[in-house]
Amino acid sequence: MSARLLALLALLALLTGLLAGCGDDDAAPDPIRQGRAIYGDLCSLCHGDGGQGGVGPSLGEVVETWPDCADHIEWIALGSDRWKETHGDTYGATGKPVAGGMPAHDQTLTADERALVAAFERVTYGSAHRQSTLTECGVDPGG
Repeated sequence: MSARLLALLALLALLTGLLAGCGDDDAAPDPIRQGRAIYGDLCSLCHGDGGQGGVGPSLGEVVETWPDCADHIEWIALGSDRWKETHGDTYGATGKPVAGGMPAHDQTLTADERALVAAFERVTYGSAHRQSTLTECGVDPGG
């Protein structure tokens, strides 16, 4: 092979490697986008497409209601009936009475999916800081 052909093959291999590396960032799923998709499928019917509320309450004060993401995730898992059985007649830091019909999602969502939903709600509707919220909720920032 000529030196020119070898140089072209080496350049082609280098460009192929660079292009493959560029695609890696795009391939990593965004956890907030993942949480939004799950929210849209399961939660928006009651809480509204924009978290404005409807049958369920608005999520604008979600961080004030649930200062600890672990409690927020547990609420999603247990729903109102099982929360009441486990924790009593109020929920969250604001001590609101448990009412309504928040369904339990421990059988419909995995633990990771519940964490993604909580992170999405906190960042999008509660204006929480993205990176610290992902960490607090136990969500891998890379998806």
